[in-house]
Amino acid sequence: MLIRFLFHRTHLHLLYLVLYTLVPYTNLCSADTDISRQKDEIQDSLPRDAIPAIRNPEFVPAEEAGLDDNEPVVGITIDGESHAYSIYLLNHHEIVNDKIGDTFFAVTWCPLANLAVVYNRKIDDKEYTFGVSGKLLKNTLMMFDYETESLWPIVYGESLDGALTGRRLKKITGCQKIPWGAWKKLHPDTLVLSYHGSRTIGHDVYEGYHKNEETGIFPARNIDVRLGIKTNIIGIEVNGKHKAYPFYLFNKTEIITDEFEGMNLLVYRNNDTGIIKVYDRQVEGAVIDFEKKRIDTTDHVTNTTWDLENGIGIKGSRKGKTLRPVNFLAVYWFVWADYYPGTEIFDIE
Repeated sequence: MLIRFLFHRTHLHLLYLVLYTLVPYTNLCSADTDISRQKDEIQDSLPRDAIPAIRNPEFVPAEEAGLDDNEPVVGITIDGESHAYSIYLLNHHEIVNDKIGDTFFAVTWCPLANLAVVYNRKIDDKEYTFGVSGKLLKNTLMMFDYETESLWPIVYGESLDGALTGRRLKKITGCQKIPWGAWKKLHPDTLVLSYHGSRTIGHDVYEGYHKNEETGIFPARNIDVRLGIKTNIIGIEVNGKHKAYPFYLFNKTEIITDEFEGMNLLVYRNNDTGIIKVYDRQVEGAVIDFEKKRIDTTDHVTNTTWDLENGIGIKGSRKGKTLRPVNFLAVYWFVWADYYPGTEIFDIE
């Protein structure tokens, strides 16, 4: 009952303080988006580090994770090594500074936006460590780096204020929000973020928020009623223009092909696992296409069967060829519409 009470708009600030006490401290293609004018929209919510980012993550093997199969995780694979991060644990930290091999990255999670993004945290071969600033831009997490105290909105991955203003973090593609059972089946050797080696939180403190019509902590400046406030969408940007693909479209088909701003797109979502991929579907001069409203990964242009979760041809004339990934965000509609008013919405005819 306490958590539900805290989710009323006038008490959302208190929720962040509650989270702090519950757990002891121990490229969307946005090159054409001018974010500098949004600096005056930054809003203070909490003191810096009130939500403690994880700077030295600890992991356990999959068999020791203690997660329920339906518990959502953020999963990522780099150079053949997989890591999983429980959403329920990320709710209390929002940022994990991690590394796999020579790749240093930050796993970022904004529960208000239902948004996970992973960024490389090296710039010019210098490693940066990120924390939770306590500030929000359009109800989304703003990171800061401890080295220069510059501010970084996770939607853009570009510094908006501080010594690194205008510098951009490279987005690491392949980050997925997925049920633990599905991730474990796909990646049985995965390591799992733990809280000092013990079972993770085990419940979602934002459950009530995800079910209500609240738009974060602060009122959204732009409400677009074409979709429900908390409709989950896949959002893309091409040449400064924006388009949204609501999750519900994929109840009819796993594959959507589209042409937008001169780019031939393939948008894929597996409803069973939640895995999402977006590709440029032009391969060696051919624009691949699929039968409408069918779950069939063999395109009728090149007669190639595709592994769409890895973007590679597995049979046919384009066997061994890869599809070029296109950056996207999977996020609540109210957040996307606030960032990108006038977004085009795809609709299956």
